[in-house]
Amino acid sequence: MREFLRETCFCDHSHPLIRSIVEEIFEGAGDEVEIAIRAFEWVRDQVLYRFDYWAVKASETARKRQGMCANKANLQVALLRAAGVPAGYHLMRIRKEVLKPVAEPTLYRLTRPVTLHVFCSVFLNGRWVSADATVDGRLYRAAYAGRPGWSYVKWDGSFDYEIDRSFVVEDLGIHADIDELLATPPRFLNDELLRRANLHIEQLLSGVGISL
Repeated sequence: MREFLRETCFCDHSHPLIRSIVEEIFEGAGDEVEIAIRAFEWVRDQVLYRFDYWAVKASETARKRQGMCANKANLQVALLRAAGVPAGYHLMRIRKEVLKPVAEPTLYRLTRPVTLHVFCSVFLNGRWVSADATVDGRLYRAAYAGRPGWSYVKWDGSFDYEIDRSFVVEDLGIHADIDELLATPPRFLNDELLRRANLHIEQLLSGVGISL
């Protein structure tokens, strides 16, 4: 389990901001399960889903309080590791249809039919448990509520909370270090496309001019 506790370049869990958040959200937590629940809830709903580059340190995502799946998973892993709870990166190849309710049209068109999804898995009571904190509650209500395969539930650490398997093409397992993956140069993302993609989400959330 040692490799699932260590710091990496992108999982910079010794950063002062990460440490301050750990002190804040885990204060009084009774055990590792409660720590995992608090980390999941904080990352899911206090760190808003927005598109970003992959090469973002956990501390930077914590500062921005927003990010996409890989950014949020990296922050969640960093918080758990900083608290001494083993956590890893669960990778899946999924159908891009998952993004359709929230993706700006150009971004959606440029995304490959099968894309990579990253979320946090945490080691609790002798087994790995999925704790996918990607979609915050407000975005869920605006874009995913009522759609087949989607749910927004209270996670208690006893069951796998992850993307519906009907969207999954291949499960790539749990990894301790994905720095090399995160450092891969973006295939098509640039600042302007990110700006437009996140404006699209803001418009979706406000209900202005976005047809699903």
